[in-house]
Amino acid sequence: MNTKHVSRRLRRFLKANEAVSALEYAILVGVVTVAVGAAIVAFSGQIGDAISGIGNTVTNTGSGITTFTGTPPSPTP
Repeated sequence: MNTKHVSRRLRRFLKANEAVSALEYAILVGVVTVAVGAAIVAFSGQIGDAISGIGNTVTNTGSGITTFTGTPPSPTP
């Protein structure tokens, strides 16, 4: 076989392989996007409740903070 002919076939194969890889990645990104969207829809109530619970905890914790009004302790040598 002619070396030039083999080289041309190899280049065609590599170009076709790159196109398939790009298509596979595009399909993979699409599947992951749909899965993440479905998870967000399925767990949206629980996610909202968790965020509200965190907000309530922070609010309740912040209301119990008092300011120190006494004399600070003297440093020890």
